[in-house]
Amino acid sequence: MHKKIILSLVPFLLFFAGAQSLFVDYDVIPPDPISLAEGADLSRVEDMKPTVEMKPGIWFRLDYISFLIDELESEVLPIDTEPEESVDKLKRILIGQRILFFLILFYMALCFSAFASHLYRAWFYLTLNRIVFWLGLFWSLQLFFLHTQVLKDGNLWGLAGIIYFLSTFVLTILALIYLEKGKKETKTFETLKHSAALEEEGRAPEPTSNGSYLKLFSHFLIIIAVGVLIGNFVYIPLFLLQKHYVTEFTMFIFSLIVLLSGFYIYNYGKVGGEKSLSKWQNTMVSIAYLQFRFLRNGFFGIFATILVVFFVTFLFSILLLNIDLIQSNTGLFQKGTEF
Repeated sequence: MHKKIILSLVPFLLFFAGAQSLFVDYDVIPPDPISLAEGADLSRVEDMKPTVEMKPGIWFRLDYISFLIDELESEVLPIDTEPEESVDKLKRILIGQRILFFLILFYMALCFSAFASHLYRAWFYLTLNRIVFWLGLFWSLQLFFLHTQVLKDGNLWGLAGIIYFLSTFVLTILALIYLEKGKKETKTFETLKHSAALEEEGRAPEPTSNGSYLKLFSHFLIIIAVGVLIGNFVYIPLFLLQKHYVTEFTMFIFSLIVLLSGFYIYNYGKVGGEKSLSKWQNTMVSIAYLQFRFLRNGFFGIFATILVVFFVTFLFSILLLNIDLIQSNTGLFQKGTEF
């Protein structure tokens, strides 16, 4: 019984750890430099320790940076000022902070998905919970050390943080142990696992047949024509939209992502839903499976990108090596320059 309670409790503890990061942040302040010239007070060197200062979290930081950008771009500023460079730096900082903000939100949603997948024993719950627990393990350990320093600086809020994050760290270790012990349990939603080849859209497999070369060539022409149409009527307008209307483009892309996510969640529940569960329970697992698919495809995409970059770099290195060998042995390129 305690095993089930711990496995259900830890995702919520990590969820609130992520929520805390949205509203409270920590800044490690290094000590002020001192001079070591003759006559300096060397006893101050022993007291040179970094301090941790609590400040508003990323939610408030986004609002403050946006306010600064609006003020710098306002027409109230004198004409002889040149705030463009400062505005560009602030916009880059704002983009990075927004990415971090959405990553924290994604992790919080992942905690919910881990809880739902484990509650209904979905076949992917092991992978999802491992990712959440291992990330939460290192995160809670980092926050534990930060709150230790906060308590040393005389802030009693650090004591509450030490208790919370130390408990979260210990319970996460126990949850990982219990998770590995129960990995042989019966799993549900196996239909989603076996329908991966069909992209979980409920499509029936089509019989394969040997096509003629004319048919393949016609398909090739159709693909080219569709690519040209999409490039001229979709990609170019989207490029101009994101260039001149950044806010509107962001809202448009976000709306498309929400609609597409809803479409996949509906199909996941329709294709792989368990008859013994209610509609909203199947929807919960479908949301969790959507995040699982996003993570898996993201990892595959990053791995494939790394392989492509490595392969291209390797080929380019071999090409440069061959050019150096040919030039040193035959002097071919030097002779060519004489003409």
